[in-house]
Amino acid sequence: MSFLDFLLRLRTYDPGRDGTRAIPAWPYISELARALETHDRVLVVKSRQMLVTWIGCAHVLYRALTGGPGVHLVISKEERSANEMIERIRFLAGSLPREFASETISARRNRIELPDRDARILSLPAAPHAVRGLSPATVFWDEIAFTPHDELIWSGVKPAVDSGGRLLAVSTPNGPTGVFHRLVHQGGDRFRVHRDHYSQNPERTRAWERSARAGLSDARWRREQELSFEGAEGKVYDQFDAHVHVLDEPFVPGRSEGVRLYRGIDFGYLRPAVVWAEEAADGSLVVFDNLLGDRWSLDELIRRIRLVDRRHGLRARDFTWTAVDPAGAARNDYGIAPAQTLRERGFRVVYRPSTIMPGLEAVRALLMDANGSVRLQLDPRCTALRNAFEGYAWSARGELPVKDGEHDHLMDALRYLVINLPRFQPAARDVPPRVSGVPG
Repeated sequence: MSFLDFLLRLRTYDPGRDGTRAIPAWPYISELARALETHDRVLVVKSRQMLVTWIGCAHVLYRALTGGPGVHLVISKEERSANEMIERIRFLAGSLPREFASETISARRNRIELPDRDARILSLPAAPHAVRGLSPATVFWDEIAFTPHDELIWSGVKPAVDSGGRLLAVSTPNGPTGVFHRLVHQGGDRFRVHRDHYSQNPERTRAWERSARAGLSDARWRREQELSFEGAEGKVYDQFDAHVHVLDEPFVPGRSEGVRLYRGIDFGYLRPAVVWAEEAADGSLVVFDNLLGDRWSLDELIRRIRLVDRRHGLRARDFTWTAVDPAGAARNDYGIAPAQTLRERGFRVVYRPSTIMPGLEAVRALLMDANGSVRLQLDPRCTALRNAFEGYAWSARGELPVKDGEHDHLMDALRYLVINLPRFQPAARDVPPRVSGVPG
């Protein structure tokens, strides 16, 4: 029996209709069911309330019934949601097609067991190491974009998926951040992306749309219903416009006379970040490359920087300087200062003690000055930096940007670079930038 045939024989409960209903054979539902049969990694970007969670629960149940012995895993954003998933699967099991009517199925608090199949379904809330030690044959990850610890959970899930497990990850967008955004936009051919827009649901009338939009900002409506991955409201750099600040064609540095090349580095073992920029004679700045690491040592960071340099045909001495976090000039627990290590490896390092706000204002001035002139643009391949611009948001109190671990590192690297540009140097009475090292 195909999954589509299985799915269309099941019933869901619908409190709004005061009863149960069969899963309808609407085109988008049939297309998703067929995708789950033919692809082992399916990502669903959805509007809210599209029955996709019910389809995911049915898929896990189907896989437990037909996929052989093993563990079939449901991941939810919180414990309440995890318990609800088990209740949904238990309910679906009450309307199994007659081909499976003799199956023995027992439900517990966070699991369903099928002893005749030597299979079990586990429903777990998001936790950093929730899936460690498991080798699930199926993973249904509900509301992945809103799941805490998504990076750590994905690092636990990925080996099972890579070794043949099936993945279904679904969510309403939650901005340009996290595992879901990265897989949808950078996952390549290994992931089948399925988009379920509310207009595909025959029950979503114009009257429904007017009612659903009431009280929502345009930005929130676009994220919750229009499948938009745009950044959160309250963006730090609200002047940033991809149509204006992202070049149409890739940029080749060093082609013009009188240009200067710079790097900006934000140190850190978890997410070190680097940006490369060229300043033209007229003062305009093009960021032509970016790098966002993942648990890299300083040696690994330096190695990666050199690889990017070589990719552009550049050497250490081609750079006027590399700006770093002033904290990088301080010695760590081993008596080593990252800035000093860079100097010893041939980098000309500058750093300027400064609070965060002057740097933010300097970047804002480049994005668009008082005359409306744009002095900062990005190479179209700088997708990580573009996402950082879109997702870098103010804290709830609006005093400082959020340190979210994803957008802030590249934004800091850019800020260190910009605040050290000659035009933003402080007056003589202020602390000047400190310079160490010479070009190698």
